[in-house]
Amino acid sequence: MAQPEPPRTPFKNWPNDAGFDATVEQHNPLELPIIGTFPSCLAGTLYRTGPGTYKVPDSKFQLSHWFDGFTHLHRFQLVAKPKGGCKVFYTSRRQVDAMIEEARKLGSLKDITFGQKRDPCESIFHKVKSIFLPAINKLDPVLVNSGVTVFANAPVAPPHLKATERPESVQFHNLTTLTDANVIKHINPDTLEPLGVTQQTTLHPSLKGPLSCAHAEIDPESGDLYNYNLSFGRNSTYRIFRTCATTNKTSILATITGPAVKPAYLHSFFLSPDYVILCIWPCVIAAGGIRILWERNVVDALRFDPTLQTRWYVVDRRNRRGVVATFLSPAFFSFHTINAWQKSNEDGTVDIICDIIQYPTDQLIRGVYYEAIISTGKDVEKYFGNENSRASLVRYRLAGVPREGRMPKSAKDAGLPGAEALCRVNSEYIMELPTINPRFKTTKTRYVYAVLNEGKSSFFDALVKVDLETQKLQIWSTEHHTPGEAIFIPNETDNAEDAGFLLSVVLNGDTRTSYLLCLDARNLIEVGRAECPAAVGFGFHGSHYPPPRKDA
Repeated sequence: MAQPEPPRTPFKNWPNDAGFDATVEQHNPLELPIIGTFPSCLAGTLYRTGPGTYKVPDSKFQLSHWFDGFTHLHRFQLVAKPKGGCKVFYTSRRQVDAMIEEARKLGSLKDITFGQKRDPCESIFHKVKSIFLPAINKLDPVLVNSGVTVFANAPVAPPHLKATERPESVQFHNLTTLTDANVIKHINPDTLEPLGVTQQTTLHPSLKGPLSCAHAEIDPESGDLYNYNLSFGRNSTYRIFRTCATTNKTSILATITGPAVKPAYLHSFFLSPDYVILCIWPCVIAAGGIRILWERNVVDALRFDPTLQTRWYVVDRRNRRGVVATFLSPAFFSFHTINAWQKSNEDGTVDIICDIIQYPTDQLIRGVYYEAIISTGKDVEKYFGNENSRASLVRYRLAGVPREGRMPKSAKDAGLPGAEALCRVNSEYIMELPTINPRFKTTKTRYVYAVLNEGKSSFFDALVKVDLETQKLQIWSTEHHTPGEAIFIPNETDNAEDAGFLLSVVLNGDTRTSYLLCLDARNLIEVGRAECPAAVGFGFHGSHYPPPRKDA
């Protein structure tokens, strides 16, 4: 009889397993004990979404890729106290219990995933057959694993999927989670229960393509939502659209297609005051996108092509001029754009400045399989420290974008202008999940905050503040404590860009429990922490919403 494999020692003695297998729910608000303080300006609601676990109870079947992890939604309510500071209440709920049960019964997942490894013995007949199998019921929200980003009151929820009957004075009328597919999941903002699922065709009949962007952009002034829809065909087609926050009407701002337009995996894009900037890096879905159907996942269908240039399409979002300019730059890969802003020129044009975290190739996609990022994973050293996974924070300039008309089109790429790299901050390891002060969205920014791998662990092990003017880094790190994405909440009394606080959910690897960390955004000194009774899964993204103003 085969002996069970002995437990592995955590890579570099930095335990993080508990953050990848967190299943504990908290349906009723639980007040968390606080060490230090949470300043009153943090009052509001912080939602967090992402994987809770990759394991299926009573089954040998497990998920392979972090991006496919079973979604768990969390809510931290920060309630101001009369004499200053905040109490912190925690609620959470698993989102796809029925999907987990399906996987337990079948011993597999039959729907298309992001990166699930398939049985290598699966026959060609079964692969061809699976292309034509109907997908799991995409209208049943507990079977739809959509949990990369989370938005409150986004203008995409149909009336029948808004949370019960609620007076206008109630702050949250709907909660939405998105992924990089054409699905919109609707959730009760109070109980965190899934309510339903729609697709982008409910917004506009032309939005039929299977892929979209998890990082929809919200205009900081109007509340309008921007995104794209990608459809496959002889020529792939990106449709850039806007959904109005006041009317809920959706309009197509631009259609981008043609022989040079490749179907790519794009996780984010840019929004400046007057433009949407779609940056298509050459992480191409093979066979015009059809390869996804054959592979049954996105990762195995991707091909990074360093011979192709990155294409930057500038779309007017104010005056319906469509694509007004196209730029080129050398090939790179990215998950997350950071911010975009504009500088007016004397000749009536504008320069658009774009900040982004980029990589030499798309290798990082393959570097976040569970076996490589869990501290006791069997392939934990496979991608560790590889230069193709090292990030650069780059600031680009798209120069001379016309305020009227369009830049002349070029029949050949050689005639298109280049996107100029103004500065580059190189990281020795991985820098990801960037954030800024939300008050500076679409305006000039100096500071970027992110999670960092300093080489101490198999995953992230620090938070970093990047100064784009001096290119200096400030770092917060505690041994065996793994931080998640930091959310910036501005100070109420100081308008400086770094005046505020960061909230990050951190796993204490030694106790296998998590806490909500509060740091001073200026110096990354801890201000307070609220301790959870169990581990909170390493999620992807979150959103903080202050309470409604009393004079509003």
